[in-house]
Amino acid sequence: MPDAYVIEVGGRTAGIVARDSNSRIFNFFSASRAFNVMEGQRFPDPLTAERMARTLAKNGSLPRQYKLANSRQDAAPRRFG
Repeated sequence: MPDAYVIEVGGRTAGIVARDSNSRIFNFFSASRAFNVMEGQRFPDPLTAERMARTLAKNGSLPRQYKLANSRQDAAPRRFG
């Protein structure tokens, strides 16, 4: 299984998910301002991340229970370049 996947929604890149080197969890890295709310979120698999990105694109926000269950308040968001 690859270690990173591109997540696309509606023909645009939402971000990528990359497997954490120490676990089976995938971390989301936003590629578009519209998906910044997902930055740093952790997902059990790429399909779950894609579903959340589609929900965000459709509704303008993530489900409340998901935000609470997966918040990473102890870590600052990672940025590339």
